[in-house]
Amino acid sequence: MTTWRIAWRNLGRNRKRTLLALGAIALAQTTLVFVNGFMAGSYDQMLQTITGPLIGHVQVHHPQWREEHALEQSIDGWDKLRAQLTALPGVASAAPRVYAPVLAASGEQRAQPADAEAAMILGLDPVAESAPGGILALLPAAALPQGDTVALGRILANRLHVDAGQRLALIGQDRDGFPINDLFVVGAILDSPVDLVQSRGVLLAIDRAAAFLALPDQTHEIVIRGNAIGEAEALARRVAGMPALAGMEVLSWRQAAPEFSRMIEMKDLFDLIFLLIVFVAAAAGIANTAMMSTFERTREFGMLLAIGMRPGRVVRLVLSESLLLGLLGVCLGSLLGSALVWATARTGIDYAALAGAEATDMAYGGLRISYTVHPRFEARHVLFGCLAVTLTSVLAAAWPALLAARLEPARAMRP
Repeated sequence: MTTWRIAWRNLGRNRKRTLLALGAIALAQTTLVFVNGFMAGSYDQMLQTITGPLIGHVQVHHPQWREEHALEQSIDGWDKLRAQLTALPGVASAAPRVYAPVLAASGEQRAQPADAEAAMILGLDPVAESAPGGILALLPAAALPQGDTVALGRILANRLHVDAGQRLALIGQDRDGFPINDLFVVGAILDSPVDLVQSRGVLLAIDRAAAFLALPDQTHEIVIRGNAIGEAEALARRVAGMPALAGMEVLSWRQAAPEFSRMIEMKDLFDLIFLLIVFVAAAAGIANTAMMSTFERTREFGMLLAIGMRPGRVVRLVLSESLLLGLLGVCLGSLLGSALVWATARTGIDYAALAGAEATDMAYGGLRISYTVHPRFEARHVLFGCLAVTLTSVLAAAWPALLAARLEPARAMRP
């Protein structure tokens, strides 16, 4: 009878021991697959929050605009630039933005004068910004800013005591320093993860904002999104090489927001450390189960040696059993872990609620990052677990197998 057939039969001889070892291996694989999926989902969520509504993958500005934010520090000829940018390889979208500080107040007639609040005009392209990841992605098409209709951040609307359908008065200065004022209609109240939008944002269609601020065919910021965030650096170099943007500041998202880039790098390090801890704990559990299972069979191995089985075959027998257990365990664990990832990917995991916290978002660098994570399934996570857990189960049995092969039959068979 071959070693593999004996090993397979041995698994069924003591089902309790086999199920215990199988459960330990399956649990380790399930944990690794799920933890990897959770970390991948957390990484996706953080990148989407950072690069989605505010920063994009690449940004273009006037060289001094980020330091001074002066209205006249703009990029001219946006209409021509749009066509050139969208024709550039790797560009999925290019959206202009105009910024201007203003005073905002309710335009409704009231018994007492309305209090004014400092606000920020954001002139946006409603079509580009309503795409997934844009600032206006959460608004229905009917509520998008157009003409004299604006969208307000939730906190600013609460401070001004303004609701959708009411009038809003804006007072400020145009590009040339002349005072400007006008009445607008609030079309929607927006909940945004961007603190600037949530607390100060008055969102206008860019053509209306440009007319209000005397900025025809101009923009302060161009937000470019590529086909993949991993190509942001290469895309930034291609954009910077455009003759029409000579002298302009072109930044990838990592350059535009270095604090977020450092946060991502720190998160990657913490995730790696946590994954190593999970793997070591899983390996320790597998090793302990394998060693106990082998030592419990000392009498059995002594009998096999006594009837003439060679020590080398004892080693192969133990390792074969461990390999079969490992393969069965990782198959079961892969199914359980994948099912867990798929199930939680739809509903998400609110780890603040799991920890007993009441907060629903955390704030960092002017952005609100949700505590709800949607795990992401990747086949490579399953493959990594299969290789690591199976190898661990075999290596964990190697030392006990060598000890079993060196047993003295007479001593091993004693009760």
